[in-house]
Amino acid sequence: MTIRITGEKIKNPEEKHPPENIVFRYIPEKSEGESLHNFMMQRLHHLGMKKIEKGFAADEEEVDTSYVSNLDLYIDIHAVDEILKHCTVMAGRRLEALGFLVGNLYMWNNENFSVIHEIVTGKLDSTAVSVKFRRDAFENLFDQLDEIEYDYVLIGWYHSHPGYTSFMSSIDVDTQARMFNKPFHVALVVDPINMELKAFRIIDGKCIEIPYAVFER
Repeated sequence: MTIRITGEKIKNPEEKHPPENIVFRYIPEKSEGESLHNFMMQRLHHLGMKKIEKGFAADEEEVDTSYVSNLDLYIDIHAVDEILKHCTVMAGRRLEALGFLVGNLYMWNNENFSVIHEIVTGKLDSTAVSVKFRRDAFENLFDQLDEIEYDYVLIGWYHSHPGYTSFMSSIDVDTQARMFNKPFHVALVVDPINMELKAFRIIDGKCIEIPYAVFER
């Protein structure tokens, strides 16, 4: 059984104006870290959850990362909340979190952009510094995907670095290159302790941090 990913044979993206009700915008190297921290804290408070204060040590090292400023990734605020909730709950158990990003691809003024509408996740084999889906998780993942009523695209994946900041390690880059290698595919890395959420793509074999905007419907 395989995941149905319409993006593998993508038809012409729907012509649609990018989301306009933007509540937060993050641009690598330009946005202040404090603004991201404050936004994440606001969402945590909205969820009625408490911040976890104690992080973990990890041996993972950040790969060389470049930056771009062109915005073509939009995330529904409800998806942000679900990701933050999942990562925070797992961090409270001293574990990493993992899931898929589901959404669609659009075009406006001859420019493509991606929208993350929701997430799916399942049972995990997880430690404080590693995570993967359990073998018995996939049937439930497929069921969740089958329940999605629109013709979705798998936009990418998310995982957490609880307490050791948001970056791509060599293992993360390898996972992205093997499993999520379309130009639009993205990796979200969340640190629910330092209150960070950053987005990455692998372009021409290089790790690129990209901007994103969070919107409300």
